Amino acid sequence: MTTRTKVPPPSFDRRLAVLRGLRGAGVPSFTERIRELVVVASSSRGGSSMFTDLLRESSDLLHLRAEINPFLRLAGLDHPVAGDDDRLEPRHWQGLSRRRRRLLDEELALDAGTPAARVDDGAHLLDVAWRLAVQWPAVDFDPERVVRAGRRVLDRVRRESGWDAGELRDGRRFQWELLHDLAADGYAVDHRYYDLPGTDAVRPPRGAPGDRLVEEPPFVALRAWRRADERDCDTKPLVVKTPSNAYRLAFLRAMFPNARLRVVHLTRNPAASINGLFDGWRHPGFHAHRMTEPLRIAGYSDECPLDRWWWKFDLPPGWRQHTGSPLTTVCAFQWRSAHDAVLDAVRDDGINSVQVRYEDLVSGAESRTRCVARLCDWLGIPFDGTFARAVRDGLDPVVTTKPPSPGRWRRRAEAINEVLAGDVLRTAERLGYGGDPAHWI
Repeated sequence: MTTRTKVPPPSFDRRLAVLRGLRGAGVPSFTERIRELVVVASSSRGGSSMFTDLLRESSDLLHLRAEINPFLRLAGLDHPVAGDDDRLEPRHWQGLSRRRRRLLDEELALDAGTPAARVDDGAHLLDVAWRLAVQWPAVDFDPERVVRAGRRVLDRVRRESGWDAGELRDGRRFQWELLHDLAADGYAVDHRYYDLPGTDAVRPPRGAPGDRLVEEPPFVALRAWRRADERDCDTKPLVVKTPSNAYRLAFLRAMFPNARLRVVHLTRNPAASINGLFDGWRHPGFHAHRMTEPLRIAGYSDECPLDRWWWKFDLPPGWRQHTGSPLTTVCAFQWRSAHDAVLDAVRDDGINSVQVRYEDLVSGAESRTRCVARLCDWLGIPFDGTFARAVRDGLDPVVTTKPPSPGRWRRRAEAINEVLAGDVLRTAERLGYGGDPAHWI
């Protein structure tokens, strides 16, 4: 069994080329310009989305608007083109053609930046048109038509909400209304594939939104944003987050050759993470790798037959041995593989790293504040002002499959306890999660 090459139609590349021309230019030689790269490394369903959204509240850090995976796919660094699993190595970067490197560099430069209070409407709507093209690669979007629809929606939302010109206080509401308008205009888009308020109140679709995916659902909505300039690249760490980066640390070091690489290792106890992965596999989203043969994963392939062609979340080395395993075994394998890969890379390659425990982020305002304050000291950035207030207040959960609840894994304790043994427990001990699992939250 292999993964099926996900190559969008030729018109997709042409649409992105048109959008690059319309969106202007970002920082030249972006990947060479970055001086510090901070990788948030974790397992899937380990809290990295919430944690990275929290870090986005700091104006002293640079970010991509979402994950790095879509950009790597656009450059052809996807499977089975680059390999048979989620590992990317320096040789994959070195073997990339000059054209593909330039494309990747330009797209990253147009995306990197920091949250803003206001938007330039024209630039923002072109960014929205690009993101829609990536989310729906089979849909033949006309960028000008999307921008016109976006202007109408922005005007309407601002008028109804009392926002001033240039304000975009709620990007998710704007996205919701834009999708409805585009669908009414004949575009085959579906708001239920997005992480938007209210989508859990309607019947979610089953199956992937298409045979070829660039961004993985649930899709993101864009907030107000300021694109990075040269000074930002010279002075601010760029934070990248994607669980598959657990297998790509040496690759990222090669991709950003002039940057100091540091790793924030975000950990969560295996019981809670395995439970979250279990729910995610059975969720209507999170499609990652299209298979050439259907999976035979008990608890998934039989329960979600429309998804049986899709491997969800990261694809660790050795995944072939688990295409017919029970779902809890697959989830335990994904959790253990990701954290072992990070621990081994940090040890073997001498990477400067710090561990952040998800449990410290969700155990109340004081615990979260202490945790992030220590992290900021390690990063060398201020912990004050609106950032400190956001950390103390906390953020709403993002891309959740079920309402957050401490110890939710215990509802599935019997099945999860069966896989809390051997290599899984050894990895847990390496991460400091020893002792009685009954105390894990």
